[in-house]
Parts: sequence; C-alpha cells; structure tokens
Amino acid sequence: MPNISRYNAAIYRVTQSLINYKLRNLDIKSGQQDFLYVISKSEGISQIELSNFLYVGKSTTAKALKNLTAKGYVTRKRDENDKRVYHLYLTEKGKQVSPKIRSTFLEIVDIITKDLTEEEAEQTLNILKRILGRLYEEKNSLGSGDD
Repeated sequence: MPNISRYNAAIYRVTQSLINYKLRNLDIKSGQQDFLYVISKSEGISQIELSNFLYVGKSTTAKALKNLTAKGYVTRKRDENDKRVYHLYLTEKGKQVSPKIRSTFLEIVDIITKDLTEEEAEQTLNILKRILGRLYEEKNSLGSGDD
C-alpha cells in the first residue's frame, strides 16, 4: 500500500506554504484564511456550522475567530432565538481582503488540478471525500470530536 499519509502531509504543507506566501501582506495567521474564506462565502454561518464545515474542533474555531475578531476582520452576532449561538459576518476590513483570499484559493486549486483531466479531478475529489469521511467517522467514534 502506498504511503498516502506522507503525500497527504506533504501536499498540506506545500499548499499552506504557497497560501502563506501569496497572502503574506495580510495580517492573518496561517490556517485562519480558511475561516475567513468560508465566512465570506456563507455570511451568517454559526460557529458550530463553521467547525463542521472545516472539520475542526470548536476550540480551534474559537481561537481562529478570536484572532480574526481582534484584528477587525470578523464580527460575531448573538442569535436572537438561541443566545448560545453566534453568527459570523465579515467587517468592512474583512470584505476588503476576502477577494484576495478567494482568488488565492482558486489559484491553488488551479495549480493542483492543472495536469489532471476533468475525470481525474472528479475521481480524486470523490476519493478524498471518502477518505475524509472515514477518518472523521473514526475520530467521532473515539469520542475525540473536538480537536
């Protein structure tokens, strides 16, 4: 069996390195661009929905949002019906940087899929979804659902 985890880790590291380099002029920490990107695509998303969408724990989301809020990119608004729930929105500053983050993410996807046919890209996506689903299922069965 090929060493999938080695390639997975390498792809993650190189991708993060490219994203960090391309977004180096923004005052956003590595990995937090994902949070801002998802909020920009789904303003009003709740913190728990954001965690679930990114397959990260609640504490990871809380840390990222604390940083993004402190730097003025994101604002949290309490749900009127359920005071435990916060909905997330971009501030003006967040709206100014979100197009750069979006275009960078799309550029990375283009780089990743450049030499793949449409069919190969679709197959790769389906396989990755299956792998992620299985890993997430295992993580939840172990009770390590947070981080």
